[in-house]
Amino acid sequence: MKPLPPAPAKPSLLSPGSLLAILVLAGWMLCMLWPRLLELFGIGNYGPWYLDSYAVLAAVDALRAGLDPTAPNPLDALGRDHKYSDWWFALRWLAVTRESNFLVGTSWVGAFGLAAWRTMRPRNFRETGWFALLLLSPPVLLAVYRANNDLVIFTLLAVCGVAAAGTTWVRRILALAALVLATGLKFYPAVAAGAFLWTKPVRRMPAMFLGASLAVALTLASVWPQLSRGQFSLPSTLHTMGAPLLWRDLGWAGPGSFWLGLVLIVTMAVLFVVGRFTTGLATEGSPPGRLLAALGTIVLVACFAAGINYAYRWIFGLWMAQWLWQQASVPAPRRRNWTVRLGCVLVFLCIWSDGLLALTVNLLFPPLSPAGRQELQLVWRLCTQPLHWLLMMLLAGWLLDAAIAIGKEWAADRATA
Repeated sequence: MKPLPPAPAKPSLLSPGSLLAILVLAGWMLCMLWPRLLELFGIGNYGPWYLDSYAVLAAVDALRAGLDPTAPNPLDALGRDHKYSDWWFALRWLAVTRESNFLVGTSWVGAFGLAAWRTMRPRNFRETGWFALLLLSPPVLLAVYRANNDLVIFTLLAVCGVAAAGTTWVRRILALAALVLATGLKFYPAVAAGAFLWTKPVRRMPAMFLGASLAVALTLASVWPQLSRGQFSLPSTLHTMGAPLLWRDLGWAGPGSFWLGLVLIVTMAVLFVVGRFTTGLATEGSPPGRLLAALGTIVLVACFAAGINYAYRWIFGLWMAQWLWQQASVPAPRRRNWTVRLGCVLVFLCIWSDGLLALTVNLLFPPLSPAGRQELQLVWRLCTQPLHWLLMMLLAGWLLDAAIAIGKEWAADRATA
């Protein structure tokens, strides 16, 4: 008598992925029900939720009313002018207005949450804890609280990365379409065309990279008169990031600071590559995971080098944080393993440091005067900005090393062909 085959394992209702969704949704809902929690982490109370999606809808309403949406807008709660391209005005075709803000803002947050959950699927409960720590961090909470349109860009780039990792032309056309839409909406995603270097098979990589570069170039040309809208100054406060913060705090805000910062990042990236501290992004991990990590890192490093951004720009580091965590558990040469673990630590410190400072001050110290708050924040930035710079240099090193490895692979493939 043959033994009966083992019964199939029953799927667990509390899988790592489902637990991640429960934790993140519970955390976001807790912040919505108890806004004081956001204030403890240094996220200022701007009033109602979803103020950034409201600004976009107010610009659409201003256009309908015959007003100039690029001027200070009386229809916006904060009187803000439209900072983005005219592509956002296509929302008027959907008949949405400021009264639709809760629906629009919630759809942006939901799309971001679904994109993050689908592209950051934890393999075990340790990864669940790491991903939850990232998705409940103050920069992500700030983006969710304000329903910033970076959430839309993240969703589009998630579609772009997943589709570009496929091998069919339909998926690659979808990837290009998502990249074009993201670029047309908010300009800076144009740099994500560099992630098409990671497409497979490698013999098709040049065509995909050149196609993506041409697509974003044409898109930028179509919105060229509107590019200046995205160039505006931000104050040096908590929950901001960018290379100019350090130069400004040191008393130098001239145009030469950008080039010096860029040279420093590139130089250190080259040194990390030569020392073989940053290998693996071209070969280790799943193809979609590598491509998404590269895509998000290109956007993050470019935004850091180019200017000062609100902290929610850190959401584009989520895919690299996932890749680093997964590579930290893979046997590797000691030097590379040490660097990967350092990358995980730096990601946590850079994303959480401002929120933890605010939490400590708000819970343990009496309220500070405005001057005292500014002095504390200055000292804190001077202490933490070197960590940001070190992380960006390491990330640039991983990108450079992978680009070189991909170039060698393509050259070898051409020689064999």
